[in-house]
Amino acid sequence: MIIQSRRSLLNITSQCKIIPIVESRVQFTQVFDSKHVNSVLLRHCNLFDFTTILSEAQKRSLSVYVNIDHIDGIHADAAGLRYLAEYLQVSGIISNHPRILSQGKNFGLETIQRIFAVDSTGLEMALESVDTHCVDVLDISPGLVTPYITAQNKELFPLPFIASGLIHTPEQVQSVLKSGAIGVAVSRPELWL
Repeated sequence: MIIQSRRSLLNITSQCKIIPIVESRVQFTQVFDSKHVNSVLLRHCNLFDFTTILSEAQKRSLSVYVNIDHIDGIHADAAGLRYLAEYLQVSGIISNHPRILSQGKNFGLETIQRIFAVDSTGLEMALESVDTHCVDVLDISPGLVTPYITAQNKELFPLPFIASGLIHTPEQVQSVLKSGAIGVAVSRPELWL
């Protein structure tokens, strides 16, 4: 197992609860303008276009997480995960596939399992399937539902969680944080600039 010295999302979010979701170079450079951001989630982009920007992110101690299920240019296999860990030196990966998260853990990546809360039964089954040895943090989506599901199911959450999806206003961010989320991942720059 490769052990790398990276900051954990658990520690990062104690300083800053908003985690930008970035889908373009323009958004990534906007992250550099924010004094309140210390981690970022990449999705729906071509990772090879971000090599220089990733280098700049490291200089600024910005932790970068990659949604491996929604990224172009990297395959979610051992070689792709090794490339992310060793050459691009990202902090971690996000996936809804336990096998991929297990492999990522072997390369020293922090792992975030995405859970889709489409209904109560599906949520319970997804939470029961989480392997706490391979997963560090959960990502509950859509994040806007977390105030409702945690009120009734808080004891079901085996790990700390962030929330993402359908969050559009500062009031919604606060509601999600009050529900117990350690952070809120948002794609709207006005919420993290």
